[in-house]
Amino acid sequence: MAHTSLRTRIMAMTALPALVAALLIGGYTLATRVMSVRADNAHRQQLIIESYAARLAALDADASAPYEALLRDLLEQPDVRAATLLDNHDGWELHTGPRLRPVEQAEQLDNGATRLVTDSGWQLVRTLPGEDSRLLTVEFSRQGQYVRILEAVLTLIGVITLVLILAMLPAAHFARRLTGPIRVLIDNVRRVRDGDLGTPPRADAQGELHDLEQALRDMVGALDEAQAELQQNVDQATQDLRETLETIEIQNIELDMARKEALKASQIKSEFLANMSHEIRTPLNGIIGFTRLLERSSLSERQSDYLDTIRKSAESLLSIINDILDFSKIEAGKLSLEHVPLDLHDLIEDVQTMLAPLAQDKGLEQAAIIYSDVPTRLLGDPLRIRQVLTNLVSNAIKFTERGSVVVRAMLEEERGAEAIIKVAITDTGNGLPREVQKKLFNAFTQLDQSARRKEGGTGLGLAICKRLVEGMGGEIGLDSTAGRGSTFWFTLRVERDADAGPEIPSALEGLSVTLVEANEHARLGLYHMLGGWRLKVTELQALDTLESQLEAGELARTDFYVLGVPASMPEPADLAPLVERLAAATGKPVLILAAHGEALAGRLSGLATPCRVLGKPATRRRLRDALLELGGLALPAAPGSPLGPLGKSVRVMVVDDHPGNLKLARVFLEEMGVQVSACASGEAALAAFARETFDLVFMDVQMPGMDGLETTRRLREQEGEGPRTPIIALTAHALESERRSLLAAGMDDYLSKPITETQLRHTLNRWVLDEQEPDVAATRDVVSAPAPADSAAPPVIDPALALRRVGGREALAEEMFTMLLASLEQEAPGINAVAESGDREALLERVHKLHGATRYCGTPRLEQAAGELEDALKQALSDQALEPLVAVLLAEIENVRQEGKS
Repeated sequence: MAHTSLRTRIMAMTALPALVAALLIGGYTLATRVMSVRADNAHRQQLIIESYAARLAALDADASAPYEALLRDLLEQPDVRAATLLDNHDGWELHTGPRLRPVEQAEQLDNGATRLVTDSGWQLVRTLPGEDSRLLTVEFSRQGQYVRILEAVLTLIGVITLVLILAMLPAAHFARRLTGPIRVLIDNVRRVRDGDLGTPPRADAQGELHDLEQALRDMVGALDEAQAELQQNVDQATQDLRETLETIEIQNIELDMARKEALKASQIKSEFLANMSHEIRTPLNGIIGFTRLLERSSLSERQSDYLDTIRKSAESLLSIINDILDFSKIEAGKLSLEHVPLDLHDLIEDVQTMLAPLAQDKGLEQAAIIYSDVPTRLLGDPLRIRQVLTNLVSNAIKFTERGSVVVRAMLEEERGAEAIIKVAITDTGNGLPREVQKKLFNAFTQLDQSARRKEGGTGLGLAICKRLVEGMGGEIGLDSTAGRGSTFWFTLRVERDADAGPEIPSALEGLSVTLVEANEHARLGLYHMLGGWRLKVTELQALDTLESQLEAGELARTDFYVLGVPASMPEPADLAPLVERLAAATGKPVLILAAHGEALAGRLSGLATPCRVLGKPATRRRLRDALLELGGLALPAAPGSPLGPLGKSVRVMVVDDHPGNLKLARVFLEEMGVQVSACASGEAALAAFARETFDLVFMDVQMPGMDGLETTRRLREQEGEGPRTPIIALTAHALESERRSLLAAGMDDYLSKPITETQLRHTLNRWVLDEQEPDVAATRDVVSAPAPADSAAPPVIDPALALRRVGGREALAEEMFTMLLASLEQEAPGINAVAESGDREALLERVHKLHGATRYCGTPRLEQAAGELEDALKQALSDQALEPLVAVLLAEIENVRQEGKS
């Protein structure tokens, strides 16, 4: 009904009462008529049968013909179907019409007579008047009665229809008079809705609809006026908005220009900081170098003191500049990260060993606790991890006056090949207030100005650590309570090194050791280290306990004794009597760990029992080698690479103009079972490439004559459309522009010198053996972690460094150093002459060659001086900036020559 029109509703409301009234009256009339028809029909049937019964009785004839004629006449009467005359006395019967239907029941009429009911009519039975033996039976049909009832029904329907038509005519006229104006009003409302506010057409309505029409016309007029006023306001607002938008657009343009200027200024600032840091480092290196040279000359005590102050101040300033350089590179987004194999255990131990002098000078105990479930062979950036560790551990040592500094490494989460490792550095210093903790990782933030004056620094260290850790996908934080020490922690999201071989079973497995260490953390770290080699460890918590058990003869049987000397013991040499008695009583090897053990080692040199003194903190390699040596279990180094053979025949060409680098790469590769073709120039490489087929080419970038880039281009031309041979660049530390030029020249990847066996193995796995793994080929150029300002300067010659870089091959390290010494006789005057002539290309060629030679010879100071001069030449610094760098390099060459001869 909700969508029914008003006209329909009016018509329905008119027709419905008329229809109901007609139905009620008609129904009553019909019922009355039906009853009348039935009564009339029964009465007529009574009359017919009584009339013919009398007529039959009046016949006085013996023949049957008159009776039959009268019966046939009876059939002509309305509704008569059949008739029968039965004479029970004489036994005859006359019948006309169809056979009589079976009687179903009898019904009583209103006059008391009885009528028999059949399935299609009625039967009436009468005796003839005066002749009781004769019976007249007449059967009447119901069709006549049905016809008369049907006529009454049709008459009623016709009357009802006529009544409805007569009722609907005025209703239709009224509905038309009512809905016509309403439709006009609706059309007018729709016109208003569509925005037409003109004078609406008249609806010619009357009464209330006329009032409604007038109200609508008034509303349209008011809306027209309101719209005109609104349009005027909109036009004004649009004008104001247009002016505002123009102002905002001008401001946006100004803001965009200001933003671009700010970004440009920030970039210029970062580049300025980086360039200025480098420019400042250059004269500082000269100051430090010449200061060291002056310290070798004969000076008075006061002059030596002045020079020492100058050197320490310069080194402190150099450390600050290194921080600024790192921070500016991070801010400029130019700091790339490596993804190369590393050993977390070695990194932690190297940092502790490097900072051991600082801790020992303050009497602090150092410990490294690396739990057994921590994977140590990983893929990541070792230099940046070392930088973070160095900063946090050196800070812990600086701000701790007594007690210990403990480094812990624990596994937080492991997902397949990926692991999350948490490294925590805990000290026993004064702790930090909560308000200081919130801003400690901000740039240029220190605990207070007194700390700045006392310890030095820029306040950038922790900010750099935070950026580096977050760049490696980890987090950094601290837990500290004022007066109770601090714990700085960071997490590393790293991958396991899939190419790292299984741990080689230790010859110490199954042996026993008695560990004596008073410091709980140092004892726990040593316990995990010794337990990792499957030694059976018996712990004693103090030397006094060992002495009392020795005197009482209660010492347990053991294969080794490891004695840790407390950092607080002023004279470790005073321990000699106890060690002598222990060695004499047990006859077992004794290993002593002491911070300052030189005097103790001298006093114990004459013992018959094997005894050795190692410096604290003990590292895995030194501790294991010492135990193997003391136990007579050390074996000669087995030939071949510790990484094992490749398991496939591989041919590799190595191109390098420096014979030392060429020899080292050849040794590394041949021990992996690789067939190596060594070429000392680009021309020789082209000839070899034309003769033979190689699986891989290692190409030095800077060579005299035809350099690595030109050689690579010609090799690619020789290949033509054939299979592409991977070419890997060998470079000192390519700048970003140089890296792009390497790839553009046709090289597939690059390795940074000094190359290691692991780098070579990963490169072969990736490019030759098709072992898909994370991209670990390219060693990125990053600034190494700056050493603390007051740490000791690196030695002129570091045999341990050389031994590490040649994979533990002592004979090869000696041979490389001998080759370097021989070349230095010619390099020093050659570099000096080329520098004086101003031929920068020739100078860069010589310095690059020298820099490559120093990487495997254990000469860190000479390597650093050559690297800094090479960087300066590549960046085209001024002659004034190059002069001190050349002087430092020549001075370091002379230092290596002098110490090498001695």
